[in-house]
Amino acid sequence: MKQQFCQSCGMPLTDTNKGTNSDGSLNNEYCSYCYQKGQFTQDFTLNQMIEFCTQFTDQINKETGWNLTPEQAKENMRQFFPTLKRWKEKDERTLTEKATGLLAQCKEITIVSIDAEGFPRPVPMSKISSKGCNEVWLATAANSVKVADFKLNNKAGLCYSNYGDSVELRGIIEIITDDNIRKEMWQDWLINHFPYGPTDPNFVLLHFIGKEATFWINEEFSHEKL
Repeated sequence: MKQQFCQSCGMPLTDTNKGTNSDGSLNNEYCSYCYQKGQFTQDFTLNQMIEFCTQFTDQINKETGWNLTPEQAKENMRQFFPTLKRWKEKDERTLTEKATGLLAQCKEITIVSIDAEGFPRPVPMSKISSKGCNEVWLATAANSVKVADFKLNNKAGLCYSNYGDSVELRGIIEIITDDNIRKEMWQDWLINHFPYGPTDPNFVLLHFIGKEATFWINEEFSHEKL
């Protein structure tokens, strides 16, 4: 019997690792890591899938007896994956639509303020919420250095990435202290930083809106006004 491969990640398919359809039956084209209950488990581009799978090079070598370097494994995937069903079908989404999916995947972003001396100050932060590809809410302390920076200059940079795809944004920051919005955006884990909850006087939100973007998604590069 001819060996079957997952039509998303290229893994050899067996009855023990097949994905499932919406009715719970086994799917004969995709593995359980890529496909469950009739849907793909990850909203990846082809490039992201290759980057994701490359991290398992040692496991691939162990199971196949190969001795590939990560770069050799990646090159093999670049040749093989475009022949698989999932990647044969052209992704008709625009770059902004793909970037929206990318931002939804990201739990952390990097925000950049400009200090009083004109130097950029990049800081990694946890994302509270996002909308589209260019609107992000973040939580921080009212007495933080970044808030002081943004009070002097509300221009900001923000970037996010996942498995090789990335977006860099230029835009503006709004510092939000409104009680209703703070309550709406509150998440339970924030209590570790703001012990008085959503009304904690030191709890503020940063609302970033990107006006320009540089996209690098699925090896497609573009500068765009938003």
